[in-house]
Amino acid sequence: MTDNRRIPRKEMSINRKSELVDATLRVIASDGVKAATVRSIAEEANVTQGLIRYHFSSKDELIIAAYEKHMTNLIDVAARGSDGHYSSAKKRLAMFVQASVKPPIIDAQVIAIWAGFFQLLFHNQPMRESHKKTYHLLRNHIQQLISDVFVEESRETTEKELRQLSIACNAVLDGLWIEGGIIPDEFLADELVETAIRGFSALTGVELKRYLTAD
Repeated sequence: MTDNRRIPRKEMSINRKSELVDATLRVIASDGVKAATVRSIAEEANVTQGLIRYHFSSKDELIIAAYEKHMTNLIDVAARGSDGHYSSAKKRLAMFVQASVKPPIIDAQVIAIWAGFFQLLFHNQPMRESHKKTYHLLRNHIQQLISDVFVEESRETTEKELRQLSIACNAVLDGLWIEGGIIPDEFLADELVETAIRGFSALTGVELKRYLTAD
């Protein structure tokens, strides 16, 4: 029996663009950003170069889309760590921190892909704007989690304090993420989690360690 249902053209276009972005990330993971030419991406995706040019106005646009997807996927994984039906905001923050410094986020290939993009951030304004977008996405998520904890604690705060805390806590995660991905053998089991939790606890003034196991 033939399925005569047809995928709408707009959905097909979105799916195709996503496939091209995934192919771009595979090329970058294997050979680096410089190797991500229209030709190599087309070969990886098993499509024509013309199809890539149809969906993306330039190679730079495709590279930026790949960067955004790479970073957004990581943020989504960390955010899902705090999505459970937990009994407190402190538990949600603790679980988010834990997810942020464990595999699959802490991973050598994940860092290698990011590092390949990194030099472009200094020379490409659209890439910097893309970086700002994902940076704010993560920082805003951290800020909301901290705000929820303070509400739960009946603690008064200001937008300025929340902003500065989100900047500092994000920096803690960034540093551990980079070093944990590059030299994982340098750290003991769960040392990154314990360090991240200690950092967040010190910055927020809220003890979080016990919420890694508490319901």
